[in-house]
Amino acid sequence: MKNRIPSFIRNSFILCLALGSLTACDQFSNAPKHTQAKAPEVKLNANSLLSSANLFAYTQMSEALTKAQALDATIGSFLQHPNPLSLEEAQKAWIDTYNSYLKISFFWQVPRFEKPQYHEQNETYKTLREDLDSWPIEPGYIDYLPMYPLSGIVNDLTLQITEEGIYEQHGFSDMRYASIGFHPMEFLLFGQDGQRSAKDFIPQDNNVETIKLDTSTPEQDPGADSAHPEDEAGHEGHSHDEASVDGPQNHNRRRDYLRLLSALNVQRLQKLTDRWEPAHGYYAKQWRQPQKMENLQRVYQAAVDSLLHDVLNQQLSILLSQQELEDLRSPFAQQDIKNMVAIISGLELLFQTEHGFNHEIKSRHAEVADKLTARFKRLLRDVKKLPQNITSQPLAARKKHLTPIQSSTIKLLELLYSGAATLGIPLRELPVSTS
Repeated sequence: MKNRIPSFIRNSFILCLALGSLTACDQFSNAPKHTQAKAPEVKLNANSLLSSANLFAYTQMSEALTKAQALDATIGSFLQHPNPLSLEEAQKAWIDTYNSYLKISFFWQVPRFEKPQYHEQNETYKTLREDLDSWPIEPGYIDYLPMYPLSGIVNDLTLQITEEGIYEQHGFSDMRYASIGFHPMEFLLFGQDGQRSAKDFIPQDNNVETIKLDTSTPEQDPGADSAHPEDEAGHEGHSHDEASVDGPQNHNRRRDYLRLLSALNVQRLQKLTDRWEPAHGYYAKQWRQPQKMENLQRVYQAAVDSLLHDVLNQQLSILLSQQELEDLRSPFAQQDIKNMVAIISGLELLFQTEHGFNHEIKSRHAEVADKLTARFKRLLRDVKKLPQNITSQPLAARKKHLTPIQSSTIKLLELLYSGAATLGIPLRELPVSTS
């Protein structure tokens, strides 16, 4: 196999170049280039740290599961009485559930041994994470778009709205063609540009008999492209003239699809919660094996990677580099700022939890621990102050708001590396600018 630049480093340089300036990335040059420090005078309490991390994982996953169950009940109520108020309640419940999940989402990056049956059943942590949180997605693969009223799974009557039928469509030819998880549910609840109508969920037979067919046959340019417009919208639809459709169709299929997506999310979050249960969970039991220091390093590295990849290289990079925004994490609910808050809050909870990493850092180097605590709080405060409509602002305005956030995030990364050095936990080197 040819030598390749690790994606960790390559993506970071992509971020620097995409922002049009390497000055922010130059700040990495002040970060420790090696995290191997002198052995701390006090022996690291690996058992306590792993127990703390395990409790964090189980507690946060349990909270996400509880929120998903509440969302499922709210969706049930909404479908009983579809109206603008009940739709708004379902939308708020989705936001609450997804933010809760994001606080623990980075734990999928912690390496672990998977049971052979998890591979056989396609239920590894990585697979469950892809089922829950594949993004970005193609909305036209899920349901109608303004110009394509018969696009998507909802309107393809050849597909059964069953777990097996929908799962077969997941990532059919590309992961953008996601059919399950939080984001197809997001599109069903919010619609394009957040304009979903509660009327789309009023019970109505699954048929297309109400379509008013345009029987005129306009001349076609022999050289014109003959591709079906529904193919461009995502999932292949029907052969009817979509411009003549009298409003959204197949409401009952849309209702069934939303119910199914909610149930599948609950099911997958339940599996992950069970595996992190401290006494008997499969993943939790692995942390009681001899490789305790290796597991600590894996957890710490996953936290650093999440800040670098999820916050800097994905969400901030998109907002700071794209004139016309594409591939946002929550484009339909328009919650990308809250998404960043949730991810950073989850990392802060991991470090600040009782007997956690920052507790151990403080016992060795109080100044580093205090700076780490203060930087988390400052970054969260500044992100929360960002305009909620920032995704609709021009690029220049976004840069004005977000460049300080980028710098603050880089400083937090540097402090996390200082904390690792204090604990004697080796991490991969931070990428540095070559200029």
